Amino acid sequence: MRPQFHGVNRGRNPDGWEMKGLSERYGPAAITMHWVVAILLAAALVLAWVLPRKSAPSYDAMLELHKSVGMMVLALVVLRLLWRLVNPVAPAAGLTPLEMRLSGLTHWALYAVMLFIPLSGYLFASAQGQPLDFLGLFPVASPLATNSSVSRPLEFLHKTGQYAIYGFVGLHVLAALYHHFVKGDGVLHRMLPLRSADSH
Repeated sequence: MRPQFHGVNRGRNPDGWEMKGLSERYGPAAITMHWVVAILLAAALVLAWVLPRKSAPSYDAMLELHKSVGMMVLALVVLRLLWRLVNPVAPAAGLTPLEMRLSGLTHWALYAVMLFIPLSGYLFASAQGQPLDFLGLFPVASPLATNSSVSRPLEFLHKTGQYAIYGFVGLHVLAALYHHFVKGDGVLHRMLPLRSADSH
């Protein structure tokens, strides 16, 4: 039997089941978290690119800022995931089953990478004996003892994982532009602040 949801039919999932009672648009909370995470993620990457040599006077301050921004990304991505699970949104109208599956896979892979990169950075710094002083406001406990045999592989994973971010974010942006300029199906508008009318 097909599962039935009460409400107005908003679309279909990749298996053809009716998706009823779900909003077609993301609401203000989801949209705000999406764009704040995007800005913070970009800031963390830029800080990593421009990080000076360890001997530079500004090194420690910029490194602490990079780590603090990374922890904000981690916290907001966790919050965004929980919000998405509690407040699901119907698939965009007009997507083919293949497009729905690819979109879902890309989104969940991007979430996984956005969780893994700051978490591996936090653990890498901890194992390297670098405690986190969050924005200079308060210290964050280090979960690992100083251990170079642990910090080295975590450092490698943290630094190489950035390329996964570039790849998945690039796919995400290209897909949004494809839907907007080629298909013209309104997918991009679902995540634009001025286009949302729902409260998810």
